[in-house]
Amino acid sequence: MWEGCLISKLGIILLFVLSVILLLLLYSVGVQDHPNNASPDRLENSGLYELYDDFSTGYLNPDLWQTTRKGDFNESYIDVFDIDPSNKIDNRLRLGINTIGTADATVKLLGVRSMKTVNFTDKKEISLDLDWNNQSNGCYLAASVIICPTITEGNPEEERDWLKFEYIGVPPGYHARCNIMTKTNGHVKYLYTEGWPEQRTGREIGNQKIRMQLDKNQLTIIENEAEIFSTPSHGLEFTSAYLYLQVSSHSNYPTREILFDNISVVPFLFD
Repeated sequence: MWEGCLISKLGIILLFVLSVILLLLLYSVGVQDHPNNASPDRLENSGLYELYDDFSTGYLNPDLWQTTRKGDFNESYIDVFDIDPSNKIDNRLRLGINTIGTADATVKLLGVRSMKTVNFTDKKEISLDLDWNNQSNGCYLAASVIICPTITEGNPEEERDWLKFEYIGVPPGYHARCNIMTKTNGHVKYLYTEGWPEQRTGREIGNQKIRMQLDKNQLTIIENEAEIFSTPSHGLEFTSAYLYLQVSSHSNYPTREILFDNISVVPFLFD
């Protein structure tokens, strides 16, 4: 009797241990297959991501990006930079501009453009991290995400059609505000200005997590997991476009840098 009870208890314990091991194995497979834990190569080959770059390679991938620029600069650079001073690597796309001594009549623009287009006939989500980088004086500095159907190596804002999301610096220099704009057949329309010009103080921003949900009709912008703008009719006449990441500055400012990271474009599957 006693031996039978012991065997029964051992059987229950063994079954419990095997169940735990099975759960751990299933969890491990799930973690490995989750997009946020996959390597860039795995993501690119998964078929889910139309575009993905976390800059973990340590260089700007020419298969993914083309540089863009317009204007005169005292100094400018586009590179992939490790912002972590410890042994842990945290690479980000860095766009830097110095405009001391440059022409007052021109705005200087520097950025990158995706090599492939994004088709948003069906809804896509474009997401990225944009780090305002603790500017001590961000006046007349702008950091933009522009969706434009045409190719330029200069300023995409000069093209006839686009959608733009941007942060632009306002006095006292470490504040910024948000703009959401479209341009259709050469005509610019402001969709959202964060209260400008009535509200001129702006706000402090940091490492902003931006998600843009877009299809042929609708647009929703989510900032740091809070929806800040949505429209059922954005008015764009194109459904396929390149992704531009850009910084711009007026003249006579010392070096200022904006950082981008975790760029992705995926089908939006949760309507």
